[in-house]
Amino acid sequence: MKTKNVLYDGEIELVFNSFGHKYTLNGRVIPSVTKVLSVISKPALIGWAARTAIAHVAEAIEPGESYDELQLQAIFEGGKKAHWQKKVDAGNIGTFVHDWIEKYISGDNPGMPVNEDLQEAINNFLAWVKEHKVKFLLTEQPVYSREHEYAGILDFVCVIGKEMFIGDIKTSSGIYPEHLMQTAAYRHARQEEYPKEKYAGQLILRIGKKDGSFELVVIRDNKLYTEMFESFLAAQKLQKTLKVLGDYKSDKW
Repeated sequence: MKTKNVLYDGEIELVFNSFGHKYTLNGRVIPSVTKVLSVISKPALIGWAARTAIAHVAEAIEPGESYDELQLQAIFEGGKKAHWQKKVDAGNIGTFVHDWIEKYISGDNPGMPVNEDLQEAINNFLAWVKEHKVKFLLTEQPVYSREHEYAGILDFVCVIGKEMFIGDIKTSSGIYPEHLMQTAAYRHARQEEYPKEKYAGQLILRIGKKDGSFELVVIRDNKLYTEMFESFLAAQKLQKTLKVLGDYKSDKW
C-alpha cells in the first residue's frame, strides 16, 4: 500500500510503499534510515543462526534411529530455515506490542490482550507513562532530510516535565549502536523540518521479546547526539560506496 506524506509545509510529498518498505520522492528512491544502517555488520547474529540450526537438527534426530535420504534432507532443510522461524515468532510479539503502543498513543484505547507475555510488556510501558506523567504529542511521524536525503518514520514525540524527546520503540534482546544512530537520524530530520522544536534528547524504549521486560535508554548529551549522527552519515556514505562497487563493470582492455 502506498501512502503520500506531505512535509515541509507542502513542499515535499514523500511516498511510502509498505510493500518493500520503500520511500520515493518525485519517483526517485530515498534510502530509509534502517536501510542505511543495514550495512553495519552484526556478527553475533551469525552465531545465533548457527546455534538455532544445530538445535533444530539435534531435536529432530533420535539416537539409534536410521533415516533415509529424504528424511535427512527434510531435517537439514528445516535447520537452514530454523533461524527465520525463530525471528518470525519473536517478531510477532514485538509487532503486537509496537502496534498496541501506537494505538494507545493515537488515543484509540486498545483493549488489553489475553496473552500474559503481551500483558507484561504493556503493563510495564503503562507504568512508565504513569510514573513520569508522559504526554505524547504524535506517533508514527514520517521524517525526511533534505540535506542528507534519507527518510524514516519515528515512533513518537513526547514531553516529560518541560522537556521534549524523540522516541523509538525496540523489541529486541538489547540496545545496539544502530539504535542510537537511528534515533539521532530521526531527530536531525525532524529538527531540519521544524527548526523551532527544541529537543532535550532521545528515548529508546526496549520491550523484551520473551519476558515483557522494559528498559529505558535516555540520550541527553548533545555532543554524543552529534557524534551518533556523524556516525550515521558515515554509514550512509559507506552504503553509497558499496552500491557503486556493486554496479561497477570492468572497462574493456
